[in-house]
Amino acid sequence: MLYICYENLNGRGFIGIKKKVLAQCQAFKKEFDTVYYTMFAGQILYLMDNDLVIDKEFAVTKQMCNEIILKWLIKYDLKKTYIRYSLSDLWFVDFLKELKKNKIKSVLEFPTIPYDNEGWIIRPVEDKYYREELYKYIDCCTTYAKYEMVFNIPCIPLLNGVDIEDQKEKKYKKKDGTIVLLSVSSLVKWNGYERIIQGLNNYYISGGEKNIVYNIVGNGDQMQYYKRITREYQLEEHVFFHGRLEGQELDDIYNKSDLAIGSLGFYKIDLWTNSSIKLGEYCARGIPFIYGYEDPLFSEDNYFRYQVPNDEVPVDMEQIIGFYNAMYDGRDFINDMRQYALLHLTWDKILQPVMDYFI
Repeated sequence: MLYICYENLNGRGFIGIKKKVLAQCQAFKKEFDTVYYTMFAGQILYLMDNDLVIDKEFAVTKQMCNEIILKWLIKYDLKKTYIRYSLSDLWFVDFLKELKKNKIKSVLEFPTIPYDNEGWIIRPVEDKYYREELYKYIDCCTTYAKYEMVFNIPCIPLLNGVDIEDQKEKKYKKKDGTIVLLSVSSLVKWNGYERIIQGLNNYYISGGEKNIVYNIVGNGDQMQYYKRITREYQLEEHVFFHGRLEGQELDDIYNKSDLAIGSLGFYKIDLWTNSSIKLGEYCARGIPFIYGYEDPLFSEDNYFRYQVPNDEVPVDMEQIIGFYNAMYDGRDFINDMRQYALLHLTWDKILQPVMDYFI
């Protein structure tokens, strides 16, 4: 099997995507012995097995990448492909046509649907035209929302899985008079973290006395905006920016935190339902979390989550304090969250319908 990815998985900002691709490949390996993946970096297309380079060739365009992939499918006798979608053009449609012609069974994964308003799309007109041709050559797709069809392609709706072993269990933090909030993610507009900063401003203007600290881990194009409003609201003693953290530094900041923050701004890109890797990681670590959209991974039965509306309204800190008090009442939420992740959030379980399709 070949997992086709056109992105530079070793590049800045792709850590989360690489973790996901590797975890999915590991799940596929339990069903299919040989599973390679591709990545494109520095005008070189790589064929990979975990971190081992199996093959590599020079490539400049997506067309060249597709020609090399077709050659590798024959060379390594690979009969299945799982393709991470990266917009449509003439060359991609022709590539899918060749896959079908050569009886390569393929599944196309849409990481986000809809994606038109995400802002990273370079050629929206070209994509909108050619994506209407995909159904002729692809018989099955996946995405992380409840769709039965995407661009006329039958869809297997998935949830975002988690590599439990990669997420260390959080240590329990006793009440000490301070509530520590934490977000760990790229600082992009649809995460909407300004709603927390604005909520803190409203809380202290209204005479709030509880010491609330918000640690922001990650980099991105919203960093300067968040820093600017933090200064304007004079919240420098409450909001802290840590940049990108990994390994022990990341584990340490989780252990010092009480509640985690998921995406709060999906309304900006007209997205109302999503399955977030980040919430799954929070759950696997055992840190209760707050988020602002519909996530099929979690429901009202999960007491360790708190959902706010998917809009621009600042988050009410009084409600967050109430959620904190409900969590830290002696219950063993860390174990409950870890067990929930093991039962529902592993890639083995989530990808089983895709494996069944391939078989």
